[in-house]
Amino acid sequence: MPERGLRLAALLAAASVAAGRAAAADFTALLAASHTDAAGRLQVDVHFDCALAPPALSAAGLAAASTLKAGTLCVVEGWALPAALPQLAAVAGVTRLSAPSYVHRAPPRTLLPMLHGLAHAAVQKSGATPAIDQYGVSIQHAGAFVTQTGSNGAGVTVGVQSSGVYSLNLIEARGELPASVRVVQPASNPPPILADEGTALLEEVHAIAPGASLVYCGPSTFVDYTSCLTQLIDAGATILLDDTGFTSDGVMSEDNDQSSAVAQILTQNPAVMLFSAAGNNGGTYWEGPYAPVSVATTTLPALSCPASSGTPDAYVATFGGNANQTLTVSAGNGYASFPLLLAWADPPGQLTSRFDVFWFAAGSTTMLGCFSSANAVSDQAEQTLTLPSGSYTVVVASPDATTAGKFLKLWAGGDGLTGFAVATSGGLVSPQHMVPGVVTVGAVNGSDGIGDAIESFSSTGPLQVEFPAPALLQAPTLVAPDGINVDAAGTYFAAELFPDGNFYGTSAAVPNAAAVAALLRGAFPTLSVAEVTSALTRGATVLGAAAPDGVFGYGRVDALGALNTLPGPTISPLIDASSTGSASTTPQALNISGTGTLHFTVSSSNTALVPNAIVNTGTPGVSVSSGCGTSTLACTLTVTPVTGQAGMATLTVSVVDGANRSAPATMTFTATDPAPAPAPTGGGHGGGGGVQDWALLGIGALLAWSRSRAMGSRGLPTDRS
Repeated sequence: MPERGLRLAALLAAASVAAGRAAAADFTALLAASHTDAAGRLQVDVHFDCALAPPALSAAGLAAASTLKAGTLCVVEGWALPAALPQLAAVAGVTRLSAPSYVHRAPPRTLLPMLHGLAHAAVQKSGATPAIDQYGVSIQHAGAFVTQTGSNGAGVTVGVQSSGVYSLNLIEARGELPASVRVVQPASNPPPILADEGTALLEEVHAIAPGASLVYCGPSTFVDYTSCLTQLIDAGATILLDDTGFTSDGVMSEDNDQSSAVAQILTQNPAVMLFSAAGNNGGTYWEGPYAPVSVATTTLPALSCPASSGTPDAYVATFGGNANQTLTVSAGNGYASFPLLLAWADPPGQLTSRFDVFWFAAGSTTMLGCFSSANAVSDQAEQTLTLPSGSYTVVVASPDATTAGKFLKLWAGGDGLTGFAVATSGGLVSPQHMVPGVVTVGAVNGSDGIGDAIESFSSTGPLQVEFPAPALLQAPTLVAPDGINVDAAGTYFAAELFPDGNFYGTSAAVPNAAAVAALLRGAFPTLSVAEVTSALTRGATVLGAAAPDGVFGYGRVDALGALNTLPGPTISPLIDASSTGSASTTPQALNISGTGTLHFTVSSSNTALVPNAIVNTGTPGVSVSSGCGTSTLACTLTVTPVTGQAGMATLTVSVVDGANRSAPATMTFTATDPAPAPAPTGGGHGGGGGVQDWALLGIGALLAWSRSRAMGSRGLPTDRS
């Protein structure tokens, strides 16, 4: 037996004594799935009773990295030597140990046998350099939105979770990202990875919403993901997006522990929107009722998992009438590692079903591997497979047929490297996809500049759950273009691009959708999450027969379409007014409406009489009552002329919203009997003082007397009678 197997057997023997059989079963899955560090420690999630404070675990051998207590998910994540597992499980308040839920890393996309974007490739061959995200900008009318509204996302912070920003400084130096991109770390502070998918997503967001601030966080586990949510929110982000997929701890349950944790974080931050890539699971997912047939009626060999279990499987599931699935792995000349998951609809805490999953090389009866639900602690079981390219037979089996009709989900991950011969819709499996209000985003091929065709790999819905009650959840919410140009030259993302040089996948689509939300939030900062979501869904371009559906959701994101769903400004008619003696007019009622915070402008045909200015009451110009356009829509308006001026002016008063849309109202203003200009004040010294009227009269009389004396002294005739 290999050294790791001997060590595992010894540990399990110790665990059976120290913590019981259930704990030992947990250790089996944990040891098989957990990452190991250079010191030989396992990464482990220690789950504890949510009614209690997090337990002290250092004395039991855990080097804690982060703690999560949100919703019904209460866990301390850290590192421990395998020998410490039994004593960790024995700590008071600990409910179970598990391997962390790791991010599903996408393989290099050049391995995929897909040729997209011939028109885009022709542009590249001509020597022209396509702008980053040019088709995302044009198809979604994002550029037209910025031009029309003058709003480019300024004042909004977008938070991105993805895989790596190793070459961020390089892209910033090229001017394709602002130098102000902020990188925050989850609580576990994982080391940087040699990847740049996050860099590519940031490029896309910046191309759509160039005024938005950007912040990035890179999780390694689901606990990291929740920590990143908090870190991004603390950094001011109100639009969040991710292309990080995890295996949910309960794909049958809308209220599973992981989903409840995300839901609580969003509930505590009601201004925050979350967009999540729907995943590239099209064709790699199947769901349906268990319809067993006897193994004896098939060409399959005897089935037992493990072979030494002594519990043979007598029945197998059928898929489209076949007693097995054909799984195709497309990994070029290499191997593909991917999760294979089976879930079944046993109620929480009532695990009565037994299923085993087997895989064989196609045409062979020699089993390559299997895993069983016999020791599962929830209604699903999973194992990571590493297989070379080729075709494989996958069998789902049970000891008897008593579970006939039980709802099953079977998923092979691989981000497009795998495919089932019999596939169904519904393959949105990451926990955030089940959270109410999260916007899931599928992908349409945008490389043709049109973006009407769904990508074959884009996950489709609806998303079916069985608990707490059977339901069909709308998924995806929206679609957005992929086939996007990003600058990957000299970065670790270059191998992720397809042969035409473009970025494909729902990972490429989600930043396009989220960035349009940033444009809306930039123009209308006071919009709620529900209002932004409503604008996006009602303004989307419908691509299916009816919206919403399970392929396109409500349709393709459209910035101008979303804007047009938001009511533009209105203003009630104005009444002509007049003023006497430079006084302000009597306030007249003014009613306005619109979306978000509204402000006013004025245009005057006679600026010498009434300036082009919205002013405080009593100052020459037009004034509106306090709070008008923010706290109230029922307002008053007054006009004040320039002192000493008379005449008439045509005034156009417009109410304007954050998207630069306006509604005008016109009135005629007349000023009569202007007040006299104020008399100059001060003395006559120094040439700068004024002279009062009485002084002028006195000077005039003195001059007249002096003139008469002068005339007499020259011998002019005088009246002496």
